[in-house]
Amino acid sequence: MTSQKDLKSASALTSTSTSTRKPRKRLIGAMAGLGVAAALTAVAFPASAQGQAPHPAPSTSTAHRHYLSPLQVASAFYASYNGDLAAGFDRHISKDLVLHGFNGPEDREAWLKGDLNIKAGLTGFRMTVLDQIVEGNKVVTRWSFAGVHTGTVFGIPASGREVTLSGISIDRVIHGQSVEHWSEGNFGRFLDELRGHTPPETVTPSAK
Repeated sequence: MTSQKDLKSASALTSTSTSTRKPRKRLIGAMAGLGVAAALTAVAFPASAQGQAPHPAPSTSTAHRHYLSPLQVASAFYASYNGDLAAGFDRHISKDLVLHGFNGPEDREAWLKGDLNIKAGLTGFRMTVLDQIVEGNKVVTRWSFAGVHTGTVFGIPASGREVTLSGISIDRVIHGQSVEHWSEGNFGRFLDELRGHTPPETVTPSAK
């Protein structure tokens, strides 16, 4: 037979066992919740990316730098003859330019110096682009400039004559700059006009 004392002891054990199981259930439930969270994390972030700092997306300006088209470069460069020619050279003509000038390969700086000398010696200097044709990265430009010879040009003193130089140039444009340049023109006639060896009338190329 079970005594009253035994019944009380059994009741105490049962109560203790029940109170012990409740925290254990809560602990198991919490661990299960952590397991679900970990699984979701693995889905959202692949194993190869876990533990690594996120990398920012590359800037559009550095990943895809925008360059002017060959025609835009050539148009802007020849337009600079009627403005800041030195700035036009700096922006549109490569420092590593391969130059094929009127007298064969020449130096980029000598080209700039010579054209600045012409501009300074001709009052009313005006460059006119007559035609431009694009083929791939090359631009063919037919041009003409004119002015009144009022200053020293290539060592030739002012004559007061209106002079004209016309020619055709080709620019090979890479990454927004001309990297190779060819020119052909009536440079001999231009020098004769400066010296006064030709009639004062000038021949202006037709724009058609």
